[in-house]
Amino acid sequence: MPFIDLNGRHVYYQIEGDGPPVILLHNATGSSRDWRYLMPRLAEAGYRSIAYDRPGFGRSDPVESWPLDYLHHHRDDLIALMDALGLEDAALAGNSDGAAISLLAAAAHPRRVALVVAESPHLWYEKDSLAAGFRHFQETLGQYPRFMKAMRRAHGDQAHQVIRRWRERWLDPAFFRWNERDALSRITCPALIIHGSRDPFFPVSHSQAIANGLKDSKFLLMPHVGHTPHLERPDEYANHVITYLDSIKREHT
Repeated sequence: MPFIDLNGRHVYYQIEGDGPPVILLHNATGSSRDWRYLMPRLAEAGYRSIAYDRPGFGRSDPVESWPLDYLHHHRDDLIALMDALGLEDAALAGNSDGAAISLLAAAAHPRRVALVVAESPHLWYEKDSLAAGFRHFQETLGQYPRFMKAMRRAHGDQAHQVIRRWRERWLDPAFFRWNERDALSRITCPALIIHGSRDPFFPVSHSQAIANGLKDSKFLLMPHVGHTPHLERPDEYANHVITYLDSIKREHT
C-alpha cells in the first residue's frame, strides 16, 4: 500500500490512470474509498486521479482533535502532497470539507490549482441549517447499523474518533464565527460548484453565493440528492465532472 510522509504523518494515497492529474478530497467523515466509483471513470476519460486519506482518516495516521483553523492545516497538507508527488499543478475535486479545502488552496496557491470541482462546498458557518442537519443525521443515518459498518470499513479503529471529532468541531460555539468568504476574491481558476437539492447541512443559497463570488464559475444543482452526490448518483456525478474537465481542457489547448 502506498504511503507518503506529510508534515510528520504517514498518509495513505492511491493513483489510477494517466493524464492530467485530478486530486480528490473526501468530506469530514469520508476517506479515499469514497472515490471508488469516480476514479475508474476518470481513468477511462484520460485523467490521472489521486485520492488520499487526510491525517486522521482511513489508513493514515490518527489525529485526536481539530483546531479552529483545521481546514488551513488540511490545505497545507494538500500542497505538501502535491510537492511530494512532483505535481506543479492539478485539478481539485472535493466534497464538503474537501470542497472547502480545494477552494482555500485555489485562493492561497493560484498557480498550483488548475480548476476546482466543489461539491456541497462551504466557506462560512450556517448555524440554522447546520443545527437541523446534525439533528437529521442523529435521527437517521447516525442510527443505522449500516452506517457504522461503512465507517469501520473506511476508517477501521478510527471510525468512532472520526465522528466524534467532526461533531465536536462543528457543534462548538467557538466555530460559529468561522468565515472564509474573503477567499472567493482570490480564486482565479475555473470552478464547477455542485449542490444537491436535498442537502441537509447547507442550503442551496450557500453554494449559489460561492459561485456568484467567483470570477469564473458554473453552478450545477443536482435534484433529489443530499450532501454526497458523488455517492448517491455516482454515474451522473461522474458525467458532470468529466464533461467539465474536458471543456476546460479544450479551452486551454
